[in-house]
Amino acid sequence: MKDKPIVIIGAGISGLTLCLILLKNGVPVILFEKEKEINQPGAGINISPNGNSILFNLGLKEKIISLASKPISLELRTHKKGIIVAKQNLNNSSEKFYNYPFLQMQRNDLIDTLKGAINKINANIIFTDYSFENFSEKNGSVLVHFNNQKSVEGSLLVGCDGINSSVRKIMLPNSKNKFSGIIAWRGLVDMKKLSSQTQKLSTTIWMGKNSHFVHYPIKKHKVLNFIGTLRKKDWLDESWHKVGNKKELENDFKGWNKTVEEIVKNIEIPYKWGLFERESLPNWISSRAVIIGDASHPMSPSYGQGANSAMEDAIILYRSIVAFKGDPYSALKKFQKNRKKRSENLQRASKFNTKLFHLKNPILRILVYSGLYSISRLIPFILIKSRWVYKYNAFNVRLK
Repeated sequence: MKDKPIVIIGAGISGLTLCLILLKNGVPVILFEKEKEINQPGAGINISPNGNSILFNLGLKEKIISLASKPISLELRTHKKGIIVAKQNLNNSSEKFYNYPFLQMQRNDLIDTLKGAINKINANIIFTDYSFENFSEKNGSVLVHFNNQKSVEGSLLVGCDGINSSVRKIMLPNSKNKFSGIIAWRGLVDMKKLSSQTQKLSTTIWMGKNSHFVHYPIKKHKVLNFIGTLRKKDWLDESWHKVGNKKELENDFKGWNKTVEEIVKNIEIPYKWGLFERESLPNWISSRAVIIGDASHPMSPSYGQGANSAMEDAIILYRSIVAFKGDPYSALKKFQKNRKKRSENLQRASKFNTKLFHLKNPILRILVYSGLYSISRLIPFILIKSRWVYKYNAFNVRLK
């Protein structure tokens, strides 16, 4: 793999993280993004200890801390009366158990941070307005083709181009995304528009019948991010996300707690997502190509692990490449061996959380909520339950 660059498709979190770690360690790399500008406005994201262990080790601690909000606690509440079902201290416990904090920030702030760190080292390796078309593999390289009639030769091709990955469609033409039956509303609200009572709330999950609503502060408590999900029969739009209708959003959460209704009322631009899922893929690799992040293992947002697992993929792929210099296929096999099971477990855990937050049967809800209430008063069960997720450090976990 000497001299020829690793070619990355997609300037999302996985692509930029991989680009940065390769660049910092002298591995030739070049990144292509189909959009004219690298910009992902709107959504907030959770960066749990496993994600911050990566960002801090990449030398981004001060920048991330300056942009992110640090939640004090997590509360699970009933959707109408707002009864606290469970409460968990997040950061004192998180740093005590896992050495890294639990942070929340706007996705685009993380994108800009990663992009800025790359440009400080080399401002000439990210190319925008390049739409991937296909690739061909030869004995010593991979030839990547774009819709602008340009091509580039590299040592490896890494598809970091999201759930609708064009790289995946070439590698696995029979793989298809399936609508999960759940849609998500997302958006941002200026904190100044909200009541003092709502402004004081930390991360809160309101749980209802076939639906839930999450909100938390970002941008140093200046902005509130929310995501509300509910079951719908179908998703008719060609795009997997779009600007939504505020009246529809209000109707979807009508009759919920006054805090939820207040947040919904003050949103300016609601975005509407169809949540898609995919059966576990049999393979993520070919001889000189690999897909990572949402391209290979999209997951429900209910565990907040999409961004974190994407960064984990990037670091483990880098470590695998270093371990097998000159032998790309062995490097890709090692990467897949070390990431596939964990990613599938995260997918399952995310689906489980969605079911937990969407309990339909009222008797089951009473039983489950009572159990959560009792346990949470005795032990920090949310962090303990998530130990296998949060303790993972991609830089020092032993590779199999």
